[in-house]
Amino acid sequence: MSKILLVILDGLGDRQHAVLDGRTPLEAADTPNLDALASAGACGTMYSIGPGRAPTSFQAHFALFGYPPEEYPGRGLLEAIGEGMPPEPGEVVLRASLLSAEESGGAFTVTHRPDPRHGECGLADIDLNATFGDVHVRFVHTDARQGLVYVSSAKALSHHVTDADPFREGLPVLAVQATEEAPDQDAAARTADALNAWMLLAHERLSAAGSPGEFMVTKWAGASYVAQPFPQRYGLNGACVASGPLYAGLASVVGMRHVETGCDLRDPRADLEKRIETALELLGGEIDFVHAHTKAPDHAAHKKDPARKRDVIERLDIALGLLVRERVWERDIVVAITADHATPSAGPLYHSGEAVPLLVLGGATGVDDVAVFGERACTRGMLGNLRGNDLMPLLLNAADRCVSTGERFTRTRQWAQPRVEDLVALRKQ
Repeated sequence: MSKILLVILDGLGDRQHAVLDGRTPLEAADTPNLDALASAGACGTMYSIGPGRAPTSFQAHFALFGYPPEEYPGRGLLEAIGEGMPPEPGEVVLRASLLSAEESGGAFTVTHRPDPRHGECGLADIDLNATFGDVHVRFVHTDARQGLVYVSSAKALSHHVTDADPFREGLPVLAVQATEEAPDQDAAARTADALNAWMLLAHERLSAAGSPGEFMVTKWAGASYVAQPFPQRYGLNGACVASGPLYAGLASVVGMRHVETGCDLRDPRADLEKRIETALELLGGEIDFVHAHTKAPDHAAHKKDPARKRDVIERLDIALGLLVRERVWERDIVVAITADHATPSAGPLYHSGEAVPLLVLGGATGVDDVAVFGERACTRGMLGNLRGNDLMPLLLNAADRCVSTGERFTRTRQWAQPRVEDLVALRKQ
Protein backbone atom coordinates (compact mmCIF):
# COMPACT_ATOMS: atom_id res chain seq x y z
CA MET A 1 0.00 0.00 0.00
CA SER A 2 1.18 3.51 -0.84
CA LYS A 3 1.18 6.67 1.23
CA ILE A 4 -0.57 9.82 0.02
CA LEU A 5 0.54 13.45 -0.44
CA LEU A 6 -2.23 15.95 -1.19
CA VAL A 7 -0.97 19.40 -2.20
CA ILE A 8 -3.63 22.12 -2.15
CA LEU A 9 -2.82 25.32 -4.02
CA ASP A 10 -5.55 27.40 -2.41
CA GLY A 11 -7.64 29.38 -4.89
CA LEU A 12 -5.58 28.20 -7.88
CA GLY A 13 -8.57 27.95 -10.24
CA ASP A 14 -9.68 31.07 -12.07
CA ARG A 15 -11.52 32.51 -15.04
CA GLN A 16 -10.25 33.51 -18.48
CA HIS A 17 -9.09 37.13 -18.63
CA ALA A 18 -8.65 39.44 -21.60
CA VAL A 19 -5.43 40.87 -20.12
CA LEU A 20 -3.98 37.35 -20.36
CA ASP A 21 -5.18 36.86 -23.95
CA GLY A 22 -8.22 34.91 -22.89
CA ARG A 23 -6.31 32.56 -20.61
CA THR A 24 -6.53 31.90 -16.89
CA PRO A 25 -3.52 32.85 -14.72
CA LEU A 26 -2.59 29.14 -14.50
CA GLU A 27 -2.82 28.73 -18.28
CA ALA A 28 -0.75 31.89 -18.81
CA ALA A 29 1.93 30.87 -16.32
CA ASP A 30 5.15 29.08 -17.25
CA THR A 31 4.77 25.85 -15.26
CA PRO A 32 7.25 23.22 -16.47
CA ASN A 33 7.08 21.24 -13.23
CA LEU A 34 3.29 21.10 -13.04
CA ASP A 35 3.28 20.08 -16.69
CA ALA A 36 5.85 17.35 -16.01
CA LEU A 37 3.76 16.03 -13.13
CA ALA A 38 0.63 16.09 -15.29
CA SER A 39 2.47 14.17 -18.02
CA ALA A 40 3.52 11.48 -15.54
CA GLY A 41 0.00 10.84 -14.21
CA ALA A 42 -3.68 11.36 -14.85
CA CYS A 43 -5.70 14.57 -14.84
CA GLY A 44 -9.25 15.73 -14.42
CA THR A 45 -11.30 18.56 -12.96
CA MET A 46 -13.15 18.90 -9.68
CA TYR A 47 -15.96 20.87 -8.09
CA SER A 48 -15.23 20.77 -4.38
CA ILE A 49 -18.90 21.30 -3.48
CA GLY A 50 -20.79 21.29 -6.79
CA PRO A 51 -21.00 23.03 -10.20
CA GLY A 52 -21.36 26.77 -9.91
CA ARG A 53 -21.11 26.71 -6.13
CA ALA A 54 -18.47 28.97 -4.61
CA PRO A 55 -17.27 27.35 -1.36
CA THR A 56 -15.23 28.86 1.39
CA SER A 57 -11.86 27.22 1.96
CA PHE A 58 -12.97 25.53 5.17
CA GLN A 59 -16.11 24.02 3.63
CA ALA A 60 -14.09 22.87 0.62
CA HIS A 61 -11.43 21.20 2.76
CA PHE A 62 -14.07 19.44 4.85
CA ALA A 63 -15.42 17.97 1.60
CA LEU A 64 -11.97 17.12 0.22
CA PHE A 65 -11.21 15.16 3.38
CA GLY A 66 -14.36 13.14 2.67
CA TYR A 67 -16.69 14.42 5.39
CA PRO A 68 -20.35 15.11 4.49
CA PRO A 69 -21.57 18.73 4.32
CA GLU A 70 -24.40 18.10 6.79
CA GLU A 71 -21.77 17.37 9.45
CA TYR A 72 -19.89 20.63 8.90
CA PRO A 73 -19.56 22.15 12.41
CA GLY A 74 -19.10 25.81 11.46
CA ARG A 75 -15.92 27.79 11.00
CA GLY A 76 -16.25 29.44 14.41
CA LEU A 77 -15.50 26.10 16.05
CA LEU A 78 -12.45 25.52 13.88
CA GLU A 79 -11.13 29.02 14.60
CA ALA A 80 -11.67 28.60 18.36
CA ILE A 81 -9.92 25.22 18.46
CA GLY A 82 -7.09 26.60 16.36
CA GLU A 83 -6.70 29.50 18.80
CA GLY A 84 -6.47 26.98 21.64
CA MET A 85 -9.83 28.04 23.12
CA PRO A 86 -12.45 25.41 22.21
CA PRO A 87 -16.02 26.05 23.39
CA GLU A 88 -17.59 24.21 26.28
CA PRO A 89 -20.32 21.69 25.46
CA GLY A 90 -23.50 23.62 24.69
CA GLU A 91 -21.67 26.87 23.91
CA VAL A 92 -21.89 28.54 20.50
CA VAL A 93 -18.72 30.24 19.27
CA LEU A 94 -18.33 32.83 16.51
CA ARG A 95 -15.60 34.97 15.03
CA ALA A 96 -16.14 38.70 15.57
CA SER A 97 -14.28 41.51 13.85
CA LEU A 98 -14.23 45.29 13.72
CA LEU A 99 -15.32 47.31 10.73
CA SER A 100 -16.37 50.91 10.21
CA ALA A 101 -20.07 51.67 9.91
CA GLU A 102 -22.16 54.82 9.62
CA GLU A 103 -25.52 55.07 11.39
CA SER A 104 -28.53 56.27 9.43
CA GLY A 105 -32.17 55.77 10.29
CA GLY A 106 -31.33 53.35 13.06
CA ALA A 107 -29.36 51.02 10.79
CA PHE A 108 -25.61 50.84 10.16
CA THR A 109 -24.01 50.94 6.70
CA VAL A 110 -20.53 49.46 6.28
CA THR A 111 -18.14 52.19 5.12
CA HIS A 112 -14.81 50.40 5.50
CA ARG A 113 -14.01 46.73 5.95
CA PRO A 114 -10.28 46.35 6.67
CA ASP A 115 -8.54 43.02 7.05
CA PRO A 116 -9.26 42.18 10.71
CA ARG A 117 -6.02 40.22 11.02
CA HIS A 118 -3.96 43.40 10.85
CA GLY A 119 -3.89 46.70 12.71
CA GLU A 120 -4.35 47.88 16.27
CA CYS A 121 -7.62 48.91 17.88
CA GLY A 122 -7.39 48.61 21.67
CA LEU A 123 -9.97 45.81 21.84
CA ALA A 124 -8.03 44.06 24.57
CA ASP A 125 -8.72 46.99 26.93
CA ILE A 126 -12.53 47.12 26.49
CA ASP A 127 -14.94 44.90 28.42
CA LEU A 128 -17.45 43.54 25.90
CA ASN A 129 -18.94 40.79 28.06
CA ALA A 130 -22.67 41.02 28.70
CA THR A 131 -25.73 39.08 29.83
CA PHE A 132 -29.12 39.29 28.17
CA GLY A 133 -31.77 37.54 30.22
CA ASP A 134 -30.49 34.00 30.66
CA VAL A 135 -27.94 34.21 27.82
CA HIS A 136 -24.34 35.20 28.54
CA VAL A 137 -22.06 36.54 25.79
CA ARG A 138 -18.31 36.53 26.37
CA PHE A 139 -15.73 38.18 24.08
CA VAL A 140 -12.08 37.12 23.91
CA HIS A 141 -9.69 39.31 21.93
CA THR A 142 -7.31 37.15 19.88
CA ASP A 143 -5.35 39.50 17.65
CA ALA A 144 -5.47 42.80 15.76
CA ARG A 145 -9.11 43.73 15.04
CA GLN A 146 -10.81 40.44 15.84
CA GLY A 147 -11.70 37.98 18.54
CA LEU A 148 -14.02 35.14 19.47
CA VAL A 149 -17.53 35.40 20.89
CA TYR A 150 -18.85 32.62 23.15
CA VAL A 151 -22.61 32.37 23.81
CA SER A 152 -23.81 30.25 26.71
CA SER A 153 -27.09 29.66 28.51
CA ALA A 154 -28.90 27.21 30.74
CA LYS A 155 -31.37 26.95 27.88
CA ALA A 156 -30.63 25.38 24.51
CA LEU A 157 -28.66 27.42 21.95
CA SER A 158 -27.91 26.75 18.29
CA HIS A 159 -25.13 27.61 15.84
CA HIS A 160 -27.65 27.61 13.01
CA VAL A 161 -27.66 31.41 12.73
CA THR A 162 -26.70 33.83 9.98
CA ASP A 163 -23.69 36.16 9.70
CA ALA A 164 -23.91 39.85 10.57
CA ASP A 165 -20.97 40.73 8.34
CA PRO A 166 -22.19 41.45 4.76
CA PHE A 167 -18.58 41.07 3.50
CA ARG A 168 -18.97 44.18 1.30
CA GLU A 169 -18.83 47.91 1.84
CA GLY A 170 -21.96 49.92 1.14
CA LEU A 171 -24.26 47.25 2.56
CA PRO A 172 -25.92 47.27 5.98
CA VAL A 173 -24.67 45.41 9.01
CA LEU A 174 -27.03 42.45 8.99
CA ALA A 175 -29.34 41.29 11.73
CA VAL A 176 -28.47 37.79 12.92
CA GLN A 177 -31.33 35.40 12.21
CA ALA A 178 -32.13 31.75 12.77
CA THR A 179 -31.52 29.81 9.57
CA GLU A 180 -34.51 28.09 8.03
CA GLU A 181 -32.83 24.68 8.38
CA ALA A 182 -32.13 25.10 12.11
CA PRO A 183 -33.38 21.91 13.79
CA ASP A 184 -34.40 23.87 16.90
CA GLN A 185 -35.87 27.19 15.79
CA ASP A 186 -36.41 28.46 19.34
CA ALA A 187 -32.78 27.79 20.28
CA ALA A 188 -31.53 29.46 17.10
CA ALA A 189 -33.78 32.50 17.62
CA ARG A 190 -32.58 32.78 21.25
CA THR A 191 -28.97 32.75 20.04
CA ALA A 192 -29.65 35.29 17.28
CA ASP A 193 -31.46 37.70 19.62
CA ALA A 194 -28.56 37.64 22.08
CA LEU A 195 -26.01 38.30 19.34
CA ASN A 196 -28.00 41.23 17.94
CA ALA A 197 -28.29 42.75 21.41
CA TRP A 198 -24.57 42.16 21.99
CA MET A 199 -23.49 43.88 18.76
CA LEU A 200 -25.52 46.99 19.62
CA LEU A 201 -24.14 47.04 23.16
CA ALA A 202 -20.59 46.53 21.88
CA HIS A 203 -21.08 49.51 19.55
CA GLU A 204 -22.15 51.66 22.51
CA ARG A 205 -19.13 50.62 24.54
CA LEU A 206 -16.75 51.17 21.62
CA SER A 207 -18.24 54.65 21.11
CA ALA A 208 -17.85 55.44 24.80
CA ALA A 209 -14.21 54.34 24.58
CA GLY A 210 -13.56 56.84 21.78
CA SER A 211 -14.29 54.78 18.66
CA PRO A 212 -17.79 55.91 17.54
CA GLY A 213 -17.41 54.68 13.98
CA GLU A 214 -16.36 51.15 14.88
CA PHE A 215 -18.80 48.27 14.81
CA MET A 216 -18.24 44.68 15.90
CA VAL A 217 -19.88 42.05 13.67
CA THR A 218 -20.22 38.31 14.19
CA LYS A 219 -19.92 35.48 11.66
CA TRP A 220 -19.21 31.76 11.17
CA ALA A 221 -21.11 30.34 14.12
CA GLY A 222 -20.01 26.90 15.27
CA ALA A 223 -20.56 24.47 18.10
CA SER A 224 -18.82 21.46 19.63
CA TYR A 225 -18.58 18.54 17.24
CA VAL A 226 -16.79 15.19 17.13
CA ALA A 227 -16.04 13.76 13.67
CA GLN A 228 -15.15 10.17 12.91
CA PRO A 229 -11.36 10.39 13.36
CA PHE A 230 -9.31 10.34 10.17
CA PRO A 231 -7.25 7.27 11.23
CA GLN A 232 -10.42 5.36 12.05
CA ARG A 233 -12.22 6.48 8.91
CA TYR A 234 -9.43 5.76 6.44
CA GLY A 235 -6.88 3.60 8.27
CA LEU A 236 -4.38 6.42 7.80
CA ASN A 237 -2.35 8.48 10.24
CA GLY A 238 -2.83 11.98 8.82
CA ALA A 239 -1.01 15.28 9.13
CA CYS A 240 -1.86 18.78 7.95
CA VAL A 241 1.04 21.08 7.00
CA ALA A 242 -0.81 24.38 6.89
CA SER A 243 -0.71 27.75 8.65
CA GLY A 244 -3.26 29.55 10.77
CA PRO A 245 -5.86 28.71 13.41
CA LEU A 246 -8.46 27.59 10.85
CA TYR A 247 -6.34 24.69 9.61
CA ALA A 248 -5.15 23.83 13.09
CA GLY A 249 -8.80 23.62 14.12
CA LEU A 250 -9.76 21.59 11.07
CA ALA A 251 -6.94 19.13 11.71
CA SER A 252 -8.03 18.77 15.33
CA VAL A 253 -11.69 18.19 14.45
CA VAL A 254 -10.93 15.39 11.97
CA GLY A 255 -8.15 13.83 14.04
CA MET A 256 -5.07 14.81 12.04
CA ARG A 257 -1.78 16.11 13.35
CA HIS A 258 -1.23 19.81 12.64
CA VAL A 259 2.29 20.89 11.69
CA GLU A 260 3.00 24.62 11.59
CA THR A 261 5.92 25.72 9.41
CA GLY A 262 5.18 29.42 9.49
CA CYS A 263 3.72 31.33 6.58
CA ASP A 264 5.78 33.68 4.42
CA LEU A 265 3.74 34.70 1.39
CA ARG A 266 6.39 37.29 0.56
CA ASP A 267 8.31 34.34 -0.87
CA PRO A 268 5.72 31.77 -2.02
CA ARG A 269 8.42 29.55 -3.53
CA ALA A 270 10.40 29.16 -0.29
CA ASP A 271 7.20 28.82 1.71
CA LEU A 272 5.85 25.94 -0.40
CA GLU A 273 9.25 24.25 -0.63
CA LYS A 274 9.42 24.16 3.17
CA ARG A 275 5.93 22.68 3.36
CA ILE A 276 6.71 19.97 0.81
CA GLU A 277 10.00 19.13 2.51
CA THR A 278 8.16 18.82 5.81
CA ALA A 279 5.49 16.65 4.18
CA LEU A 280 8.05 14.26 2.74
CA GLU A 281 9.79 13.98 6.11
CA LEU A 282 6.46 13.08 7.73
CA LEU A 283 5.72 10.49 5.05
CA GLY A 284 9.10 8.96 5.73
CA GLY A 285 7.93 8.15 9.26
CA GLU A 286 4.66 6.97 10.80
CA ILE A 287 2.43 9.38 8.85
CA ASP A 288 0.50 7.87 5.92
CA PHE A 289 -1.32 10.94 4.58
CA VAL A 290 -0.17 14.55 4.42
CA HIS A 291 -2.16 17.59 3.36
CA ALA A 292 0.31 20.33 2.35
CA HIS A 293 -1.34 23.71 1.83
CA THR A 294 -0.37 27.13 0.52
CA LYS A 295 -2.61 30.18 0.55
CA ALA A 296 -0.45 32.10 -1.95
CA PRO A 297 -2.64 31.83 -5.11
CA ASP A 298 -5.75 32.84 -3.15
CA HIS A 299 -4.05 35.88 -1.63
CA ALA A 300 -2.72 36.92 -5.02
CA ALA A 301 -6.16 36.60 -6.63
CA HIS A 302 -7.72 38.83 -3.98
CA LYS A 303 -5.49 41.65 -5.22
CA LYS A 304 -7.60 41.53 -8.43
CA ASP A 305 -4.61 41.45 -10.77
CA PRO A 306 -4.50 38.37 -13.06
CA ALA A 307 -0.85 38.98 -13.99
CA ARG A 308 0.14 39.07 -10.34
CA LYS A 309 -1.56 35.72 -9.73
CA ARG A 310 0.17 34.27 -12.82
CA ASP A 311 3.53 35.33 -11.42
CA VAL A 312 2.80 33.76 -8.01
CA ILE A 313 1.86 30.49 -9.72
CA GLU A 314 5.19 30.50 -11.54
CA ARG A 315 6.98 30.84 -8.20
CA LEU A 316 5.00 27.94 -6.77
CA ASP A 317 5.83 25.84 -9.79
CA ILE A 318 9.53 26.23 -9.04
CA ALA A 319 8.88 24.89 -5.53
CA LEU A 320 7.06 21.89 -6.99
CA GLY A 321 10.25 21.04 -8.85
CA LEU A 322 11.26 19.23 -5.64
CA LEU A 323 8.64 16.56 -6.39
CA VAL A 324 9.89 16.21 -9.96
CA ARG A 325 13.55 15.93 -8.99
CA GLU A 326 12.82 13.40 -6.25
CA ARG A 327 10.29 11.51 -8.43
CA VAL A 328 8.37 10.82 -5.25
CA TRP A 329 5.56 9.00 -7.09
CA GLU A 330 8.06 6.21 -7.70
CA ARG A 331 8.60 5.83 -3.94
CA ASP A 332 5.21 4.36 -3.01
CA ILE A 333 3.70 7.83 -2.62
CA VAL A 334 0.53 8.80 -4.47
CA VAL A 335 0.71 12.54 -5.23
CA ALA A 336 -2.33 14.70 -5.88
CA ILE A 337 -2.23 18.41 -6.72
CA THR A 338 -5.37 20.51 -6.95
CA ALA A 339 -7.16 23.54 -5.49
CA ASP A 340 -9.94 23.84 -2.96
CA HIS A 341 -11.85 26.33 -5.11
CA ALA A 342 -11.49 28.97 -7.81
CA THR A 343 -10.65 32.54 -6.84
CA PRO A 344 -11.27 35.10 -9.64
CA SER A 345 -8.39 37.56 -10.00
CA ALA A 346 -10.75 40.14 -11.53
CA GLY A 347 -14.35 41.08 -10.92
CA PRO A 348 -16.44 41.42 -7.74
CA LEU A 349 -16.50 37.82 -6.50
CA TYR A 350 -14.44 36.60 -3.57
CA HIS A 351 -14.60 32.94 -4.69
CA SER A 352 -16.38 31.46 -7.70
CA GLY A 353 -17.91 28.17 -8.79
CA GLU A 354 -15.69 26.97 -11.65
CA ALA A 355 -14.15 23.51 -11.61
CA VAL A 356 -10.49 23.38 -10.60
CA PRO A 357 -7.77 21.28 -12.26
CA LEU A 358 -6.62 18.05 -10.64
CA LEU A 359 -3.64 15.78 -11.23
CA VAL A 360 -2.86 12.46 -9.57
CA LEU A 361 0.22 10.29 -10.11
CA GLY A 362 1.78 7.28 -8.52
CA GLY A 363 0.43 4.01 -7.22
CA ALA A 364 -2.23 2.50 -9.47
CA THR A 365 -3.22 5.81 -11.04
CA GLY A 366 -2.10 5.25 -14.62
CA VAL A 367 -1.16 7.85 -17.24
CA ASP A 368 -3.32 9.76 -19.71
CA ASP A 369 -2.47 12.04 -22.64
CA VAL A 370 -2.66 15.38 -20.80
CA ALA A 371 0.72 17.09 -20.86
CA VAL A 372 -0.22 20.58 -19.64
CA PHE A 373 -1.72 21.43 -16.26
CA GLY A 374 -4.48 23.95 -16.72
CA GLU A 375 -8.23 24.39 -16.43
CA ARG A 376 -9.04 23.52 -20.04
CA ALA A 377 -6.31 20.95 -20.61
CA CYS A 378 -7.37 18.92 -17.57
CA THR A 379 -10.91 18.49 -18.90
CA ARG A 380 -9.41 15.97 -21.37
CA GLY A 381 -7.93 13.79 -18.61
CA MET A 382 -9.11 10.29 -17.80
CA LEU A 383 -10.13 11.17 -14.24
CA GLY A 384 -13.10 13.07 -15.64
CA ASN A 385 -15.06 15.59 -13.63
CA LEU A 386 -15.29 14.87 -9.90
CA ARG A 387 -16.77 16.37 -6.78
CA GLY A 388 -14.79 17.02 -3.62
CA ASN A 389 -16.07 13.97 -1.76
CA ASP A 390 -14.82 11.78 -4.63
CA LEU A 391 -11.21 12.76 -3.98
CA MET A 392 -10.39 10.62 -0.94
CA PRO A 393 -11.88 7.43 -2.47
CA LEU A 394 -9.92 8.13 -5.65
CA LEU A 395 -6.64 8.51 -3.73
CA LEU A 396 -7.32 5.48 -1.54
CA ASN A 397 -7.94 3.39 -4.63
CA ALA A 398 -4.70 4.62 -6.24
CA ALA A 399 -2.85 3.74 -3.02
CA ASP A 400 -4.37 0.20 -2.93
CA ARG A 401 -6.10 1.09 0.33
CA CYS A 402 -9.75 0.96 -0.74
CA VAL A 403 -12.14 -1.58 0.75
CA SER A 404 -15.05 -3.31 -0.95
CA THR A 405 -18.25 -1.56 0.05
CA GLY A 406 -19.87 -4.80 1.21
CA GLU A 407 -17.10 -5.70 3.65
CA ARG A 408 -17.19 -4.75 7.32
CA PHE A 409 -14.23 -5.34 9.63
CA THR A 410 -14.84 -2.91 12.51
CA ARG A 411 -17.78 -1.57 14.51
CA THR A 412 -17.35 1.89 13.01
CA ARG A 413 -17.86 2.37 9.32
CA GLN A 414 -14.62 1.98 7.36
CA TRP A 415 -13.99 3.87 4.14
CA ALA A 416 -10.66 2.13 3.51
CA GLN A 417 -8.50 -0.74 4.73
CA PRO A 418 -8.44 -0.47 8.55
CA ARG A 419 -5.28 -0.29 10.59
CA VAL A 420 -4.23 -3.56 12.20
CA GLU A 421 -4.57 -2.01 15.66
CA ASP A 422 -8.26 -1.29 14.96
CA LEU A 423 -9.07 -4.95 14.30
CA VAL A 424 -10.46 -7.12 17.11
CA ALA A 425 -9.17 -10.69 16.95
CA LEU A 426 -11.28 -13.67 17.96
CA ARG A 427 -9.71 -15.34 20.97
CA LYS A 428 -10.40 -18.50 22.90
CA GLN A 429 -12.43 -18.02 26.02
